[in-house]
Parts: sequence; C-alpha cells; structure tokens
Amino acid sequence: MNDIQRVVAAATTVFGWREGEALTEIALASWGLPVDATIVEVGTFMGRSSALLAGARKLRGSGRVHCVDPFDCSGDEFSIPHYFSALKATGSHSLEDVFRQNMSRLGLESWIEVHKGTSRDVGAHWSSPIDLLLLDGDQCAEGAWQAFETWAPHLMKGGTIIIGNVHDHPSPGHDGNSRLTIEELKPPRYSSVRRVDSTVFAIKAF
Repeated sequence: MNDIQRVVAAATTVFGWREGEALTEIALASWGLPVDATIVEVGTFMGRSSALLAGARKLRGSGRVHCVDPFDCSGDEFSIPHYFSALKATGSHSLEDVFRQNMSRLGLESWIEVHKGTSRDVGAHWSSPIDLLLLDGDQCAEGAWQAFETWAPHLMKGGTIIIGNVHDHPSPGHDGNSRLTIEELKPPRYSSVRRVDSTVFAIKAF
C-alpha cells in the first residue's frame, strides 16, 4: 500500500457517501498542488473528503484545508433526513464535535482550519486566492449556485475545482450540482473536465 492509498484508507474510516475511485482522485488532486497550497472545502459533514484533502497535504508537508460548514445538518430537503440519521448513529448531538474528533483521530487537526458558517457568510469575508475548491454543500439549485458564485471567483487560474454528487438522473431538488456542472464547467472558462464516479474535476482556464 502506497502513501496515497493509506490516506484513502484512513479517510474511509470517516462516515460519508463518496466512494470508489473518486476518493483516490481527490487525494491526488490535493497532493499535486504547489507548496503552501490553499484548499477550500464547502460542505464537510463528518470529514471524509476533508481527510483526503488534508491527509494528502500532510504527506507534502505544507498547505491548509479550510473547511466551511454550519455544522447544523442543514441543506436541501432530500439530504437533511440523511444527515440527521447519520449524526444520530454516532451517538452525538454535535456534528462539529464528530468532525473535529475524526480529524483529531487521524492526526489532521493541524492541517485544517474550520470556518463555522454558511457558504455565503464565510465567503463574504474571504479574500485569499484558492488552489483547489471542493463544492459539496447544499445540493438544491439555489444552494449550489450560491456556493459557486461565492467561491469560484477566488479560484486561481489553473486551479482545480471539484464538485460532488453529480449524477445523470439526480433526484428532484437534489440536482443543483448536476445542473451547475452542465451549465458552468465547460470551455473556454474551464478545461480538462472529467467525471469520476459522481465527482467532477475541472481546471479553471481564466
């Protein structure tokens, strides 16, 4: 087992819905960024993708993963019951506590910075260029667009954007990221667009 495989294996000990080859691709995308990379993840839940991003940067020895989430199990109507059910299964009443415990258990707390709040509220005060942006928060159309419009302008030219939960036939009201990908992640503004399982990767061209 190589280092990236170990990062992926550790991340899968955190509850989450992202599976398959996309896990490795997210870790590799983070690992391949330059020294002192700035990564923003919108929608962290319990931290499976956070562990992929931060674990890869730990291997590199530099960089920071900024985790943006209100930690209140809010989101689109389709997702909310699943969020609360998963939280209840942990025996905890605090999603933030579960997330922080997962990061501590994996030795990643010094590689992340938590920004507790909505995507829009946190983004309103953001000014730093971003090397990698992962969007996987509110999946309704309005929520997905708000996150994209808030954060994509901060993504550097040549930076990587990753959008989760993209499906050919998404559930109504849970299709924001799927629609966003079709309408926005296309040339000439974005290049090298590819989908791995239900996760889309692209490079910001300008």
